[in-house]
Amino acid sequence: MEKLFLIGIGGTGMRCLESFVHLCAIGMFDEKEINILALDTDRDNGNFRRLKDLINVYNQVKGVDKDHFALKDTFFSAKINYFEFSPDYGQATKFSQVTDLLSLRGEDKIKANLVNLLFTKNTREFDLKHGYRAQTHLGSFLMYHSIVDEFLTNNNGHLAKFIDTIVNTASNDSVKAFVMGSVFGGTGASSIPIIPKAFNTAVASSREGRSLSNVYFGSTLLTNYFTFDKPSNSHLSSQKIVATAEKFAMNSQAAMMFYNEDETVKEMYQKFYMIGTQNAGFKTTTKSTTTLTGGAKQENDSHYIELLAAFAAYDFFKTPKNNLENIKNEKRGVKYYFRTVEDDGKLDFGDFIDIANAENLAQKIGLFTVMSFIVNLKKYDFFEAARKGKILKNIDAYKEIDPREVEALKRYFDLYHFKVDYDNGRLKNGWLRQLHFSAGGGDKFLLNSKLFSCNNLRELERFDFNKKIYLKNYEHRNYSVSFFSSAYDTFEKYFKEETNDDPAITNKCEVLIKRMRTALNELYKFTEINKR
Repeated sequence: MEKLFLIGIGGTGMRCLESFVHLCAIGMFDEKEINILALDTDRDNGNFRRLKDLINVYNQVKGVDKDHFALKDTFFSAKINYFEFSPDYGQATKFSQVTDLLSLRGEDKIKANLVNLLFTKNTREFDLKHGYRAQTHLGSFLMYHSIVDEFLTNNNGHLAKFIDTIVNTASNDSVKAFVMGSVFGGTGASSIPIIPKAFNTAVASSREGRSLSNVYFGSTLLTNYFTFDKPSNSHLSSQKIVATAEKFAMNSQAAMMFYNEDETVKEMYQKFYMIGTQNAGFKTTTKSTTTLTGGAKQENDSHYIELLAAFAAYDFFKTPKNNLENIKNEKRGVKYYFRTVEDDGKLDFGDFIDIANAENLAQKIGLFTVMSFIVNLKKYDFFEAARKGKILKNIDAYKEIDPREVEALKRYFDLYHFKVDYDNGRLKNGWLRQLHFSAGGGDKFLLNSKLFSCNNLRELERFDFNKKIYLKNYEHRNYSVSFFSSAYDTFEKYFKEETNDDPAITNKCEVLIKRMRTALNELYKFTEINKR
């Protein structure tokens, strides 16, 4: 079982991690152990909270109060270990307080004057609890020392455990670690350049004889892709420093110049994936009508670019280690990679993954989406019915499934696709629907637009998922039903005929998930892919 390491930084990094977890759920990382570190200065951020919720229900699906295992040829196949770190500045939440600048003025006026030259008064005095607000020079300084200090002083903390897991794994084999975040904002832009160096410094300072020389690093260089309302003068005055979307393009350009020139960064990283869009007008939505600097209300919708970032990590993890070693040994080091899409803006499976594996991705994301109907709609409630013995009258094994695991699966599909408010029949868009609308709607994103045109419970219950999941180029991936039957009835028939449960899977919840996936494979004629 290969261990992979993933680090998401800042609000954008949290949403990139969210997309990556969904790739794990659809089965893109069979037999892999994924170690995820969520790193953000804003521990109350809504996207941070949503990611934690997503990973929590993912792991509950794999077993409540049970050991988790990496599996093969099923959904939720990867084993995920979750770590998080937010710098704790205590009562000192301003740069001048954190660095003890006031006392420095009396002890070393030269250093104090240098700080005053590099950091404006507003930069020194804004509240750091909501992140670095596009002040990357300040953020890099603080984050570097926060990581090193946390590692040296808190051996039982998440950060130390994450880095030690890398160190211990690298002692036996080379390791791949991928960093995800933006280069135009605050925390991500501040942290991507210093992560490998901070990790190396921390290990060298306290783990005698150990190093990260056997670790390969890759990262996204994610440029501006969204906008938000300009802050009011009163808000700007009270907050002192607020990131503004109008400067994101300039920030991105400056960041590209830095990554192209900085020798330390080029030495530490092996692969950079440059990701962006000409259309940066996507407007984020939050629970507030005012411009937010962070906090619980900042819970932005997901964007398809974050899925591209997740597939950049996928590509990096698939890179042969000898290729990464060759890059590491070259004088300039890091290699840059790009992905282009058609001028019409349509996004097909081959835009996210190599063409040879496009149909494999179509299989996984399509069938997982079908599962969201079968599991989450009360009209079907297949999973709960199977647990109660209503689907297979002569098989009692599924009655052992923990009801908490059933609820976790339903909650996962709430976050993945849609959540139904049964009091009024309205829908809340999950990740997949948010990505569809970020791409412009219509048939521009992966799956059939009719899938996303359902606006209420009644339309969802009448949706023919047997023939309206895929676009025309995959329309052969569907199945017909008899006049007196339905898409659900036909699936139930195939499920009953599928009897080959995997003896390697011991958790009954996961046994049922794999059996459902196998039946869907047969129905949608994907079985031949698995035999290749």
